[in-house]
Amino acid sequence: MKGEFFMFLQALFNGVFQVVLFSIIPFIWWLITARKKEKFFSWIGFKKPAIENKKKWGLIFIATIILCWVLAQFAIYLRGPMEAAESQYTGMGTSAIPSVLVYAFIQTALSEEILFRGFLLKRLSSKFGFNTANIIQAAIFGAVHLLMVWEQFNFLAGFVIVVYPMVVAVAFSYINEKLSNGSI
Repeated sequence: MKGEFFMFLQALFNGVFQVVLFSIIPFIWWLITARKKEKFFSWIGFKKPAIENKKKWGLIFIATIILCWVLAQFAIYLRGPMEAAESQYTGMGTSAIPSVLVYAFIQTALSEEILFRGFLLKRLSSKFGFNTANIIQAAIFGAVHLLMVWEQFNFLAGFVIVVYPMVVAVAFSYINEKLSNGSI
Protein backbone atom coordinates (compact mmCIF):
# COMPACT_ATOMS: atom_id res chain seq x y z
CA MET A 1 0.00 0.00 0.00
CA LYS A 2 2.82 2.37 0.89
CA GLY A 3 4.57 1.68 -2.43
CA GLU A 4 1.42 2.45 -4.44
CA PHE A 5 0.93 5.72 -2.56
CA PHE A 6 4.48 6.84 -3.30
CA MET A 7 4.06 5.78 -6.93
CA PHE A 8 0.91 7.90 -7.07
CA LEU A 9 2.73 10.89 -5.56
CA GLN A 10 5.56 10.43 -8.05
CA ALA A 11 3.07 10.23 -10.95
CA LEU A 12 1.33 13.37 -9.66
CA PHE A 13 4.62 15.26 -9.31
CA ASN A 14 5.74 14.15 -12.79
CA GLY A 15 2.38 15.11 -14.27
CA VAL A 16 2.33 18.59 -12.74
CA PHE A 17 5.97 19.11 -13.72
CA GLN A 18 5.27 18.16 -17.34
CA VAL A 19 2.19 20.42 -17.51
CA VAL A 20 4.29 23.32 -16.23
CA LEU A 21 7.11 22.45 -18.63
CA PHE A 22 4.76 22.22 -21.63
CA SER A 23 3.16 25.53 -20.60
CA ILE A 24 6.35 27.60 -20.45
CA ILE A 25 6.65 28.40 -24.17
CA PRO A 26 2.93 29.16 -24.57
CA PHE A 27 3.04 31.36 -21.46
CA ILE A 28 6.06 33.34 -22.68
CA TRP A 29 4.45 33.71 -26.12
CA TRP A 30 1.23 34.93 -24.49
CA LEU A 31 3.17 37.42 -22.32
CA ILE A 32 4.81 38.91 -25.40
CA THR A 33 1.89 38.86 -27.83
CA ALA A 34 -1.50 38.66 -26.14
CA ARG A 35 -1.50 39.45 -22.42
CA LYS A 36 -3.26 42.78 -22.94
CA LYS A 37 -5.93 41.23 -25.16
CA GLU A 38 -6.95 38.05 -23.37
CA LYS A 39 -6.34 36.10 -20.19
CA PHE A 40 -3.85 33.24 -20.53
CA PHE A 41 -6.23 30.39 -19.72
CA SER A 42 -8.80 31.59 -22.23
CA TRP A 43 -6.09 32.22 -24.85
CA ILE A 44 -4.80 28.66 -24.47
CA GLY A 45 -8.31 27.16 -24.54
CA PHE A 46 -9.04 26.52 -20.86
CA LYS A 47 -12.64 27.57 -21.04
CA LYS A 48 -16.00 25.95 -20.81
CA PRO A 49 -16.82 24.38 -24.17
CA ALA A 50 -19.73 25.91 -26.03
CA ILE A 51 -21.25 22.83 -27.63
CA GLU A 52 -24.15 23.59 -29.96
CA ASN A 53 -25.11 20.04 -30.92
CA LYS A 54 -24.34 17.76 -27.98
CA LYS A 55 -25.56 14.63 -29.76
CA LYS A 56 -23.26 15.25 -32.76
CA TRP A 57 -20.38 16.10 -30.41
CA GLY A 58 -20.93 12.93 -28.39
CA LEU A 59 -21.13 10.70 -31.45
CA ILE A 60 -17.98 12.18 -32.97
CA PHE A 61 -16.18 11.95 -29.63
CA ILE A 62 -17.12 8.28 -29.14
CA ALA A 63 -16.23 7.45 -32.76
CA THR A 64 -12.86 9.18 -32.25
CA ILE A 65 -12.17 7.22 -29.07
CA ILE A 66 -13.03 3.94 -30.82
CA LEU A 67 -10.89 4.83 -33.85
CA CYS A 68 -7.98 5.78 -31.58
CA TRP A 69 -8.29 2.51 -29.66
CA VAL A 70 -8.34 0.43 -32.85
CA LEU A 71 -5.32 2.28 -34.24
CA ALA A 72 -3.52 1.89 -30.91
CA GLN A 73 -4.07 -1.87 -30.97
CA PHE A 74 -2.71 -2.01 -34.52
CA ALA A 75 0.32 0.09 -33.54
CA ILE A 76 0.98 -2.14 -30.53
CA TYR A 77 0.70 -5.24 -32.73
CA LEU A 78 3.18 -3.83 -35.25
CA ARG A 79 5.68 -2.59 -32.71
CA GLY A 80 5.72 -5.89 -30.86
CA PRO A 81 7.09 -6.21 -27.34
CA MET A 82 8.95 -3.15 -26.17
CA GLU A 83 9.41 -1.02 -23.12
CA ALA A 84 6.99 1.89 -23.29
CA ALA A 85 6.16 4.62 -20.81
CA GLU A 86 3.15 2.72 -19.52
CA SER A 87 5.25 -0.44 -18.91
CA GLN A 88 6.03 0.71 -15.38
CA TYR A 89 2.46 -0.25 -14.39
CA THR A 90 2.53 -3.77 -15.87
CA GLY A 91 1.43 -6.47 -13.45
CA MET A 92 0.33 -4.09 -10.69
CA GLY A 93 -3.39 -4.77 -11.04
CA THR A 94 -5.96 -2.35 -9.68
CA SER A 95 -3.49 -0.71 -7.28
CA ALA A 96 -1.97 1.09 -10.27
CA ILE A 97 -5.25 2.73 -11.36
CA PRO A 98 -4.74 6.09 -9.55
CA SER A 99 -1.19 6.41 -10.91
CA VAL A 100 -2.27 5.37 -14.41
CA LEU A 101 -5.08 7.94 -14.39
CA VAL A 102 -2.70 10.71 -13.33
CA TYR A 103 -0.20 9.61 -15.98
CA ALA A 104 -2.83 9.38 -18.72
CA PHE A 105 -4.88 12.49 -18.01
CA ILE A 106 -2.46 14.97 -16.45
CA GLN A 107 1.03 14.08 -17.60
CA THR A 108 0.11 12.97 -21.09
CA ALA A 109 -3.26 14.29 -22.27
CA LEU A 110 -3.34 17.67 -20.49
CA SER A 111 0.25 18.63 -21.27
CA GLU A 112 -0.14 17.60 -24.94
CA GLU A 113 -3.44 19.48 -25.29
CA ILE A 114 -1.85 22.62 -23.86
CA LEU A 115 1.20 22.55 -26.12
CA PHE A 116 -0.14 21.11 -29.36
CA ARG A 117 -3.84 22.05 -29.51
CA GLY A 118 -3.97 24.98 -27.08
CA PHE A 119 -0.83 26.70 -28.31
CA LEU A 120 0.54 25.41 -31.59
CA LEU A 121 -2.76 24.77 -33.41
CA LYS A 122 -4.29 28.09 -32.35
CA ARG A 123 -1.21 30.11 -33.37
CA LEU A 124 -0.81 28.29 -36.69
CA SER A 125 -4.55 28.64 -37.41
CA SER A 126 -4.30 32.42 -37.19
CA LYS A 127 -1.54 32.30 -39.86
CA PHE A 128 -2.60 29.48 -42.19
CA GLY A 129 -6.23 28.64 -41.42
CA PHE A 130 -7.53 25.68 -39.45
CA ASN A 131 -7.07 22.87 -42.00
CA THR A 132 -3.42 23.61 -42.79
CA ALA A 133 -2.62 24.30 -39.13
CA ASN A 134 -4.27 21.05 -38.11
CA ILE A 135 -2.11 19.03 -40.52
CA ILE A 136 1.07 20.84 -39.42
CA GLN A 137 0.48 20.36 -35.69
CA ALA A 138 -0.53 16.73 -36.28
CA ALA A 139 2.65 16.07 -38.28
CA ILE A 140 4.78 17.61 -35.52
CA PHE A 141 2.85 15.60 -32.92
CA GLY A 142 3.42 12.37 -34.86
CA ALA A 143 7.10 13.16 -35.43
CA VAL A 144 7.66 13.76 -31.71
CA HIS A 145 6.22 10.34 -30.96
CA LEU A 146 8.50 8.73 -33.53
CA LEU A 147 11.57 10.54 -32.22
CA MET A 148 11.07 8.93 -28.82
CA VAL A 149 11.44 5.42 -30.31
CA TRP A 150 13.32 6.09 -33.57
CA GLU A 151 15.75 3.17 -33.70
CA GLN A 152 13.48 0.48 -32.26
CA PHE A 153 11.27 -0.25 -35.29
CA ASN A 154 11.13 -1.24 -38.91
CA PHE A 155 9.70 1.19 -41.46
CA LEU A 156 6.08 -0.03 -41.28
CA ALA A 157 5.93 0.09 -37.47
CA GLY A 158 7.60 3.52 -37.49
CA PHE A 159 5.09 4.74 -40.06
CA VAL A 160 2.19 3.56 -37.90
CA ILE A 161 3.77 5.18 -34.84
CA VAL A 162 3.74 8.51 -36.72
CA VAL A 163 0.31 8.14 -38.31
CA TYR A 164 -1.51 6.95 -35.19
CA PRO A 165 -0.78 10.11 -33.13
CA MET A 166 -1.44 12.24 -36.22
CA VAL A 167 -4.95 10.81 -36.58
CA VAL A 168 -5.57 11.38 -32.88
CA ALA A 169 -4.27 14.97 -33.15
CA VAL A 170 -6.39 15.79 -36.21
CA ALA A 171 -9.51 14.30 -34.64
CA PHE A 172 -9.16 15.99 -31.27
CA SER A 173 -8.25 19.29 -32.91
CA TYR A 174 -11.48 19.14 -34.86
CA ILE A 175 -13.44 18.34 -31.71
CA ASN A 176 -11.70 21.12 -29.76
CA GLU A 177 -11.86 23.87 -32.35
CA LYS A 178 -14.93 23.12 -34.44
CA LEU A 179 -17.26 21.39 -32.01
CA SER A 180 -16.20 22.83 -28.63
CA ASN A 181 -15.58 26.47 -29.55
CA GLY A 182 -11.81 26.31 -29.04
CA SER A 183 -11.91 24.64 -25.64
CA ILE A 184 -9.21 22.11 -24.90
